[in-house]
Amino acid sequence: MKNTFSEIELRKLDLNLLLVFSAVMRERSVSRAADRLYLGASAISMALGRLRDTFDDPLFVRVGSVMEPTARSIAFWQALAPALQDIDQAVRASKPFDPAT
Repeated sequence: MKNTFSEIELRKLDLNLLLVFSAVMRERSVSRAADRLYLGASAISMALGRLRDTFDDPLFVRVGSVMEPTARSIAFWQALAPALQDIDQAVRASKPFDPAT
């Protein structure tokens, strides 16, 4: 079967950063995203910095107390959200661990 994605390109990105992006997108807050992921706010901020460098876009801008997504973030989220849902479903559908086997 031919791969439809590039492992080489994906290796350039820490895929855990996608979970940070998802949490900030959902929460619209660094501190609430940190709580959601059981991380510190500084870890979320550092991860956002890495994502901003990767995408060469601010991704989120502070508007009052809310982190509003940029147009690039919104477009990326529209592609990423279904992929994360598919991964979640694939993991949940895997056979439960049976220590006897």
